Amino acid sequence: MSKILVVYYSLTGNTKFIAEAIAESINSDILELKPVKELNAEGGSKYFWGGFQATMKKKPKLREFDINPLDYDLIILGTPVWAWTYSPPIRSFLSKYDLSEKNLALWTCSQGDGVKAMNKFKETLKSTNILGEIRFQEPKQYGLEASKEKAVLWAKEILQKIQN
Repeated sequence: MSKILVVYYSLTGNTKFIAEAIAESINSDILELKPVKELNAEGGSKYFWGGFQATMKKKPKLREFDINPLDYDLIILGTPVWAWTYSPPIRSFLSKYDLSEKNLALWTCSQGDGVKAMNKFKETLKSTNILGEIRFQEPKQYGLEASKEKAVLWAKEILQKIQN
């Protein structure tokens, strides 16, 4: 049986909701990335400082965690979209771990369609084996149940790919 890890960062809860739905549906381990200094999720400062960090390709220091992602056969990575790219905490994670020989699946949560961000995500991870990708548009605003169903179906498709 393959060891699977869902890794995500979430500021407002959308990406967390999807991460938990995926992990629960395929019985995987889950790792929430948390910056040592988190942005305020309320008000406009999250857009200013979050957008600045994303645009400048900042890599915030992450809180320590006990899981070694390199011990897993499949890593399912999720991020919110900030300034048309993946979030700085995900950038920090990717700079710390060499995932070049890993099987990955990617998802994003965004206000818009998230296509540019997904393309940047895939470009950064081009040396990996990307088994699938999916984008979610603000699950908390546009329907939790529909987003959960979409996430669960996608996760099961990814699981089948790794088991074959």
